[in-house]
Parts: sequence; C-alpha cells; structure tokens
Amino acid sequence: MEKRTEFNIEISRESVCAFLDVGKDSPMYEEVLEELEEMLPEAYEKIKPVALLEFGDLEGYSVEADGKPAREALYGVLSIGREMGEWSARLFAEGDYLKGMLADAIADDYLFQMDTQQTETVVRLCREQGKGIAGRAEAPQDIPMSIQKKAYDTTQAEKEGIGIRESYMFDPVKTVCQVYLLDGNVKRYHPEHDCSRCDNLTCKHRNLPAVQVTLRTGEEERSIRARKSESLLHIFQEHHIYLPAVCAGKGTCGKCKVRFLEGAAEPSREDEKFFTGKELAEGWRLACKAYPQKDCIVLMEQKEERFYVPTDMEEKGTDRKPINEREQEGLYGIAADIGTTTIAMELVELPGGRAVDVYTAINRQRAYGADVISRIEASNSGRGEELKRSILSDLENGIRALAENSQGKISRMVISANTTMVHLLMGYSCETLGVYPFVPVNLQTIHTTVRELFGDASGVIQEFEIMIYPGISTYVGGDITAGLFALEFGSREKPSLLIDLGTNGEMAVGNRERILTASTAAGPAFEGGNIVCGTGSVPGAVCGLTIEGEDVYPETIGSARPSGICGTGVVAAVYELLKEEAVDETGRMEDPWFEEGFLIAREGNIRFYQKDVREIQLAKSAVRAGMETLLLKYGITCDEVEHIYIAGGFGCQMDIHKAVGIGLFPPECEGKIEAAGNTSLKGAVRYLLDPLAEGEIKRIAKTAEEVSLSDSKEFQEFYMEYLSFGEA
Repeated sequence: MEKRTEFNIEISRESVCAFLDVGKDSPMYEEVLEELEEMLPEAYEKIKPVALLEFGDLEGYSVEADGKPAREALYGVLSIGREMGEWSARLFAEGDYLKGMLADAIADDYLFQMDTQQTETVVRLCREQGKGIAGRAEAPQDIPMSIQKKAYDTTQAEKEGIGIRESYMFDPVKTVCQVYLLDGNVKRYHPEHDCSRCDNLTCKHRNLPAVQVTLRTGEEERSIRARKSESLLHIFQEHHIYLPAVCAGKGTCGKCKVRFLEGAAEPSREDEKFFTGKELAEGWRLACKAYPQKDCIVLMEQKEERFYVPTDMEEKGTDRKPINEREQEGLYGIAADIGTTTIAMELVELPGGRAVDVYTAINRQRAYGADVISRIEASNSGRGEELKRSILSDLENGIRALAENSQGKISRMVISANTTMVHLLMGYSCETLGVYPFVPVNLQTIHTTVRELFGDASGVIQEFEIMIYPGISTYVGGDITAGLFALEFGSREKPSLLIDLGTNGEMAVGNRERILTASTAAGPAFEGGNIVCGTGSVPGAVCGLTIEGEDVYPETIGSARPSGICGTGVVAAVYELLKEEAVDETGRMEDPWFEEGFLIAREGNIRFYQKDVREIQLAKSAVRAGMETLLLKYGITCDEVEHIYIAGGFGCQMDIHKAVGIGLFPPECEGKIEAAGNTSLKGAVRYLLDPLAEGEIKRIAKTAEEVSLSDSKEFQEFYMEYLSFGEA
C-alpha cells in the first residue's frame, strides 16, 4: 500500500474565487481576496493531507474500460482531515457565511490539487506492476457508490482515522475516492478525471480532454488525452516523453520535429521557416508550435542521443572489472556530475579509488530548454516540480544501473552541479536566480540521504549519504568548485586558468592565495545548439573539418554517417571557411553561401549557414572577453599563466590550433592549453577518496571571488574587440 502525506501545494487564489463566482471584475473581488489572505495561514495549519493507493479487484462490479470489461483497479482515497470541514461548519454556524464558503472552497482546491499531484505516483505504481490505465471510473455515474466502501477497505483507510457512513459517504467530508481501471496495455495511461462524463456542469474545475493524441515511436504506440490549448511539446513533457527543445519552445531552434500522420495541426509561421512546402504537406511540424485541435496520430522518430561525456574510466583506459573478480563485500561510492546537457556518474571502489563502472545519459531537462535561463523560467512558471522529478528520475536510473554492477554496499554519493541544477534538484525556488541581484537560496555544502532527496517512493534500492558540492555564486556553481579541487588550485603557487566551455562559459584563475571566477553567457553554440544543422557530441556528428579548395573532408564521431555538426565541428568549420576566404573577418559569408549555406557533408545535406557563423562569433567573443577581463582583474597577463585547462567533452575533442585561429584563445597561450576532461566529475571522485576534502573545498569556495562581467566596462570593450575573427 502506498501512503503519502507530503504535498507541495499552494492554494490557488484564482480557483478559490472562481468557486464563489467572484471574478476580478466583481465589486466583491478585493474584499473576498482580503478575507482569503487572512484565512490562508490558518488553513494551511488545519489541512492534514493523506493519500492512500492500493491495487485490488473489481469483483461484483460491472464496468467497462475502452469497451472491454475491467477486472482490476488501483484504488485511491484522498483526504485533508477533519479540521477544515469542522472550521467551515463552525463559521457557517456563527453566521460568517463568506468565511465559511471560503474555507469550503480552500478545501476543495487543495483536494483537487492533491488529485493532480497524485498522477505521477499512480502511473509509476502501474508501470511497476506492468499495468496500463485504461480510464477512471467515477461514482455514481460510472459505477455504484458502494465502490467507495471497496476503496475504503482496500486502502485500509480506517487506520488513518477515516470513516465511512451507510450512504457510502466518507467522514470527514473532505475525502474523495479514485478508481483507476487497469489493463495490460502499458503503452497507455489515462489517470485523469474525464469531465465529459460528469453531470456537474457547473464545476469550476470542469475540464474537457477533447483531443486524443496517438503517439507512435518506432513500433510502439501510446495514446494521450490532451487539451486543445496545449502544444504537443507541453503535452509530451507532462507525460515524461523526451523531445529536445533547445530554445525552450520558442520555435527558433527547429529541433522538436514531429510528423502528423492524421489530424495535422495548421502550420505556424515558425513551421514555414524550417520545412519546405512538400514537408508541410506531409505533416511535418515543430512540436512546440503545434496545437492539436482534433484527434491525431503523431510520429516521433526516436533518435537515441549519446553525447560524448568524458569520464576517468575513458581517460585512463580503465576496464570494467567482471563482478566475479571483485571484492564481494567491498564498499563503493558514486560520483555524479549533473551538467545542463548531460549527466555522468562513476562507481568507485573504496578506499582505493579504482573506477569500476560508468553511466552517462542526457539530462532530460533539455526538454525545457538548453540553458539555465530557460530552466529558471520554466521553474518560475510553475513547472519546478516537473523539473525536479525529471532530474531525480535520471539520477535514479544511474544509481540503479551502477548498483547492479556492485556486489558490495554503496556507502556514499557525491554530486557536483551548477547552481541552477542544484536548485532544481533540491526543489528550491528559482524566483531570485533569474532577476537582479541574482540571489541563490543556498550555496552551502548540502548533506542529505537517498530517502530525504528521493522520498519514500524512490525506487533506489539502497540507503546512503549524499553530499552536494558548494557553489561560489549564482552562475559559478559547485561544478567549478569541484574542478578547482580536482586540479589542486588550492595548493598551486603559480596561477592557472580553468575554462568550462559549455552553455555558460564559467572560468576561474588563481592559486592557493587568491582565486577569481566569472561566468559569461556563451550560449549553446559550443554544444551544437542554435546551429541550423547542429547536434550534440553524438555518433555521426561532424566534429572536425578540412577544406582544400573545392574539396571538403568532414570527420564524424565514430566515423558514422553525418547527422549534424557538434561544437568542435562548428569551430573547425569557421576556421576553414576563414582560411578559404569564404567568410571574412567581420563574420560575413561570401556569395553564394550567404543565402544557401556552405555544404559540409553531402550525405545528410549538412550545411553551415550565415546564422551559424554569427552564433559562434558571439559565443567565442563572450568567452575571450571573459577570459581577458578575468586576467586583467587578477593583475596578470596570459604569459604569467602556468596552465590553461579546458574542461568538458568540448575540450577533449577540440582542435586547439583552430580554436586559437578563430580568436577563441590568444596565440601566445596555444602551448599552455590542456584538455582537462570532466573536471566536475573528477572533483566528485576525489571528494569520495580524500578524508580531508570537505575542509579544502570549503576553503576554495570561501577564497574564490566572483567578478561580475555584466557591469564591467572592460568586458564590454573586450567583447566588441573580439567580435571579429582572428587577432586585431
């Protein structure tokens, strides 16, 4: 039996007023809102939510689901306790009718939101049992009221102080029953209440799921009920279906392509930019701009994205050790790097530190946008819980995969991530992250456990401690702290420079005495984002390029068929086009390529466009200007820097000479640049092995000082100077 007592619910003032038919144009609106605000603190104290779920049979009941007799059900009983009902009754008895109605409306709104928040738990439980949800039965219109007694007994609601009367009504009155009808179709989950079958036509929460979207991915098919007001992208996100949306649904990246086989939505202006007339006629649309207005069938090509994510095992050439050759009762630790785009995790033997296994995956929050700003905006628009569930699910998959490869006990886990990823993981508010003065909720080291972080409903099979790296500022997070620790900046005599070339160009310069950090908005170009034919570091991505006259020689990851251009390919393309004078130093493409783009790979028709040149031009200028400003503020020149470390997969694959050639780095630094790999993950691994790590990490975080580039005159001057390609 599944029991839940914690809900992250905020009473909707709009919904409560709607229950009372008091709109913003009503002369009573301000008075009702004032009363409501006064009541809310007490209401939250009186609400004692509990949700119970348990599987059972439907013996004795004749009810159909999708035209077939239903035999099994998942029963739910939701209650907010007695105090709200008693409060409402007392207010009515005292003649305070407005407050009485408000208390009743508050209770109804809370129950409605509980029902909505239960959806994911319901789907998860059914998945675990190998059951699909064919629909939901409502008493009394679909099934007799006596079903509430069946639900009451099945969920053992009596143990929670809930009673039931001879009329089959619950006591307390603010208690509801759910009956989810089950079948064997695990491709279909319809847990929502279907208001179209409900007799309560005046219900303020009445919602008619008028559109059925049938999604086909390969040989699988899944049916989803959706509202006409929602885009396909939003519909997919609500049902945990991953679809890249680099631009966060603005219709500018063209990555969320789907094809309507039936019931196509009208083409949008954005569709007309990315598809030919023939493709539009064939049903191709951008999911973020497609609003189905009738039942439809949508085809989504499932391309498994396997980004190159450097790990210690790959860099050191460590082989996975067969289970039967390992120490059977040893201790293990898990190191995790949560990046904006990817997640990397390593299973490490303790205390020796040998890497046993590695797990890498896409951070599926990419469905909400490629950069942290898009994620912050999504969180602040009410989707924070979705984002938290997304990253917890990704981490849980990784922990499970690594746990299967360990015969001993996992004793602890260390997580490194940027500040926004930590906020989304912990469920912190992002309200102050995206607006000046950009104040984070927490930058300190976080100590938690599997149970505390994932909750009682977690599918993780072991309980262990979890540490999350401290950050330095809102935009210089724990991943940089971890990188500085991994590269031993805290013990260096001569200053070195660390640059993480991701969506956010984070960098740090310093030694044991002083560290300066900065973050510059590089954009997603270094990861293939906002590039017309761009892609991540996946098999088939053009990662290198040579042009000799009219001949073009692309290199792809894994020597696979060209599928797009990744970040290193973008740098190489610009360098080669500059060399061949197809692009001038201002970044303008010469004719005929200005209009039609430069053909990089005939197979797949991979082209590099004028827009792409501008994207990398802005990105490289931001990084170079940030680096120069940081060195200036530190009081040294590039000649005085001992090492320049480039973190991440981009650095591992980058042609340093070509990066210098486009002006990303100064020419005099070329011999000092080193690919450092995943320094964030390395820092997490080192923490697992070093008993003195926490003290050193705190000292680094305390020593590090952020340089704000947004209001730096020097940064602005450098930025304009390095917009051109090559050296001035």
